[in-house]
Amino acid sequence: MKVEEVERVRELEEAYSRAFTPWGRPVNLGVFECLKRRHVLAAATSPSFRWPPGPYALIKVGESVVGVIDERGVRVDARALARAKGEHVLVVLPLRLPELDGLVREPVAASPSPPTHRYLAELLGCRDGCGTLLVAFDGPARV
Repeated sequence: MKVEEVERVRELEEAYSRAFTPWGRPVNLGVFECLKRRHVLAAATSPSFRWPPGPYALIKVGESVVGVIDERGVRVDARALARAKGEHVLVVLPLRLPELDGLVREPVAASPSPPTHRYLAELLGCRDGCGTLLVAFDGPARV
């Protein structure tokens, strides 16, 4: 991605982190991790794309993790939720793509927020049904 495209992604994610969703305030650690890398790529995904194992996100209330989103769906610990106090936050985690192990240094991937997805889909010329993914790394693997 070009520098100005990476900066636009940062702006969109920072703005979305100030929003409030039904799950709470979203914080996309995965995208912010990608943006720290030297090389940031935007990729289109299809419905047949095989996502890496989760967890994909944590549901937090205050400092307590009360739920998780992974390949099995959304799971909430009702007792932890009943005891927890504080701000509701959805922490979207960085993803690891095992296919990149040994090929590049410091690989990370991330599922973007809805506004960032729309921006990336437009950049990539995606049609309906297309997903997007950020993939980032610092350079080739050292041999």
